[in-house]
Amino acid sequence: MQTQIHRVAKTCSEFATRMEKVETRISRLEDDVGSQKLTRDTMEKQLEDTQWKFTDLEDRLRRNSLRVLGIPEGVEGSDPRGFVVALFKEAFPDLNQWEWEREIQRAHRFPFNRAGKSSTEGDSRPRGMLISLLNFQAKKAVYDLARPNFKRTVRGYDFFVRPDFCHTTVEKRWRLRQLIQPLQNKGVQAFLINPAKLKVVVGGRTQ
Repeated sequence: MQTQIHRVAKTCSEFATRMEKVETRISRLEDDVGSQKLTRDTMEKQLEDTQWKFTDLEDRLRRNSLRVLGIPEGVEGSDPRGFVVALFKEAFPDLNQWEWEREIQRAHRFPFNRAGKSSTEGDSRPRGMLISLLNFQAKKAVYDLARPNFKRTVRGYDFFVRPDFCHTTVEKRWRLRQLIQPLQNKGVQAFLINPAKLKVVVGGRTQ
């Protein structure tokens, strides 16, 4: 009888020791999981910050650029920059203080139009033009004068002036624009401000 009790006690002791080891391992695993989650969260935050900085930098590099949409294909001939110089002189006579021959550094067509089609893929919509200017103030003067609908009519066709942003910002602006009209239909003042923020005024308070 005494021997059996001793065996049971020994078994219980061994079981308790094993349980303690198991609990220790579980505790270590929980610590490891918590540490990995913290590391993952930190990495995700760092990645998000890096992406934001990259987007911000790319938008800043485009600060002096404009997108001009609606210009019929081919009218620029072999000299798109010279064409845009003449176009700006004609379309923006109130800005004749700017020497467009000097201010307009580069001008070229985008590879694809807004539908993602090239000029050879049978889509009737012309590809936009990217205009790079020397000074931000010249770009701003053109942009401001084209308001409120950013449209100018010259040589029998309409063209639209838009700011130039990176692809990420353009997509974000597009998503925000989808919210503006429904809000305005409800009597809420909603505006898109650069580069991609939604300004909402409710009861005289900006949110």
